[in-house]
Amino acid sequence: MSNESGSVRASSRTWLTKAGLTAAMLLLILVSAIAFYRIQQFADSAQLVSHTHLVIEKIHRIFSDLKDAESAQRGYLITGDESFLDTHHAVVVSLPQQITELKEMTKDNPQQQQRIAIMEDMIDARLHVLRLGIDMLADRTEISNTEVIAMIRGDGRQTMAQLHTQIQRMIDVEEKLLRDRANLVEQQAASTKRWILFGNLLAVVLLLSAIWLILHEIAHRRTAQREIEKTAAQLELTNKELESFSYSVSHDLRSPLRAIDGYSRIFEEDFADKLDDEGRRLLKVIRTSSKKMGQLIDDLLAFSRMGRKPVDFGKVDMNGLVDDVWHEVCMNIPSPPRLEKKPLPPCWGDRALLRQVFLNLLANAVKYSSKQPDPVVEVFSDPREDDVIYSVRDNGVGFDMRFYNKLFGVFQRLHTEDEFPGTGVGLAIAQRVIVRHGGRIWAESKQNEYTIFNFSLPKETHA
Repeated sequence: MSNESGSVRASSRTWLTKAGLTAAMLLLILVSAIAFYRIQQFADSAQLVSHTHLVIEKIHRIFSDLKDAESAQRGYLITGDESFLDTHHAVVVSLPQQITELKEMTKDNPQQQQRIAIMEDMIDARLHVLRLGIDMLADRTEISNTEVIAMIRGDGRQTMAQLHTQIQRMIDVEEKLLRDRANLVEQQAASTKRWILFGNLLAVVLLLSAIWLILHEIAHRRTAQREIEKTAAQLELTNKELESFSYSVSHDLRSPLRAIDGYSRIFEEDFADKLDDEGRRLLKVIRTSSKKMGQLIDDLLAFSRMGRKPVDFGKVDMNGLVDDVWHEVCMNIPSPPRLEKKPLPPCWGDRALLRQVFLNLLANAVKYSSKQPDPVVEVFSDPREDDVIYSVRDNGVGFDMRFYNKLFGVFQRLHTEDEFPGTGVGLAIAQRVIVRHGGRIWAESKQNEYTIFNFSLPKETHA
């Protein structure tokens, strides 16, 4: 229960750390997006403010140019100096273009468009009157002061007053729009500052919380690592003690077993004529059992040595290794199975230990396919990016996958001694060797059809 609760707490801390970092990151992204949007709004509003200034400036420029045209006309009427007409004509040429530009600048404001149309009519009317005065002087050569004063103070003054009023209305509208836009810019700037400040503060809080959780998790993992190292050291010591114990027990059992087998053989030779069939059968059972016990002890010692023997890594020619092992397995078999071996890539491992793996797997394949009319053993591989999967397949009796968990256990057998002889240690030895190489071993089978043993080995290692 304590392990489960500790695992739950560790998982909870990991989840909180990830959640905190994710939330901080998302919040920073959100704040950045909002800040970008607000800054874009601020820039757009500032551009509108600048645009409004330009509109006001353009209106002032049009009215100023019109007054310049009027002043030039007056100077010409008073002095008769045609140089004044250059300024007048320049204004007459530029005013239509400036009015067109003003219309384009205020095209999003229908009311201003209407006011500009009225202003344009009034300017056209005023310029027409000014043109009449210039033409009058050209026709008569001279105009009296009284006539000049009448032209200036009469309809001219009234028209300019009306035009000034119209232009002032337009300027008032633009100035109100300018004030509104300036206020909006200030509000957006203040709102953007608040958003950025609040978002950054919240993100900092989340990041600090996540950092605290990470530091806490690091400290916890260091403690857990020390516990794991302590437990591993205890397990290593226990394994060494168990291996030493099994070695001692196995070694000490050899003497009495040899004595049992030897005395049974002597008894059988010296007193064979005094024993009946049952007595001779019992002596044979004793000798067979002692030999089987000796074989079990040998397998147990081999399994024990596998845990102590260092792994001598090097490049292994798997094709040559399989050929050597197959020759040994089939040496004393009258009709061995047919071997179908595909080219095998080399691996990185201990050749002597891997030889023991193939010896067990190929011996099992031959044994369990021996009752088939056409026994076949296949050896093939599947190269991967970092490792190679080697496979041994036979078309023998197979096994029930429901008992798979017993397959690699010591002294665990899925068939009886009468069906197929053996001690049940070979697969346990194979698994220990493969695990020590950093690989894994597994199997799949279908009864009375096939069995495949697969194991993975690294292509290269620095062990």
